[in-house]
Amino acid sequence: METTAKLAFSFIGVLLTFLLPPYLDGIARRVKARLQYRRGPPLMQTWYDLNKLFSLPSVKPTKSALFTWAPFLALASAVIGALLLPYGNVVPIDIGFNLVVFFYVILMVSVFLMLAGLSVQNAFSHLGSAREMQIILTVEPLIAVLYGVLAYNAGSLNIADIISNLHLTPSLVMTYVLLAYALYVESGFMPFDIAEAEQEVIGGPLSEYSGRLLGVFYYAIYIKRFALLWFFVSLLVLPWVGPIDTTLKAAEVLAVQFLLTVALYPVIASLEATNARLRIDHVVKMNTRAFFAGIIILAIAFMGW
Repeated sequence: METTAKLAFSFIGVLLTFLLPPYLDGIARRVKARLQYRRGPPLMQTWYDLNKLFSLPSVKPTKSALFTWAPFLALASAVIGALLLPYGNVVPIDIGFNLVVFFYVILMVSVFLMLAGLSVQNAFSHLGSAREMQIILTVEPLIAVLYGVLAYNAGSLNIADIISNLHLTPSLVMTYVLLAYALYVESGFMPFDIAEAEQEVIGGPLSEYSGRLLGVFYYAIYIKRFALLWFFVSLLVLPWVGPIDTTLKAAEVLAVQFLLTVALYPVIASLEATNARLRIDHVVKMNTRAFFAGIIILAIAFMGW
């Protein structure tokens, strides 16, 4: 592809990263409303909410610099994670071993969320942070194992190389199924939004946040969810389309990625609307069992299956 085309695809990736996530959340809100026999808000409602929050000052209950900087660090981590992914066949931030970098920068969104809750003297914030920590400690090892299966299957730690060199095996199919579960948990969708359970712990780590800082944190969470979903969609689409050697084919692949991402959000919303929030001990047990299943899948992959 020409340099101009690569720059254009990178620019599209940046636009999607910054503009699409709140709109996807608006789609989810509308779908959940319809499933509950409500009209629901407009599709741009999440953008309206963010703009309102961005225009309001934040009340700071502590002098801790971490309280102020955590939302911006979480946002930066989410944006970097999204830009490490392929848009068509172009990766806006293309560095070696970026699967490892993607794993860590997406993880840092949860870490900063947890640290933000611990930076204030609030029992609800501390409880939400403790729940977030339990989820991190149980789901991240599972994701690391599944990423290991993908890397071993493709023989690379570069996301673009992994996607273009995956081989269909029984272990890869099982990895896809378990990865869908792990990324759903990592995204914090219902029934796994335990750390921020508004009815129980009043927002958890975000209990003391308001105004602009709260809006930045929400924005970071939306982008993180988009990045994880785009990563999974890329794994579903790109390995099976063959060489992407022309600008037209790259544009077609990007269009498929976009449409599948938008199409999967109503499915996610349906799962949220039809499931009650789980208890943290239940989630820990589920993630632990899934981790041991991941270890078995990794062993199967090592045997060449």
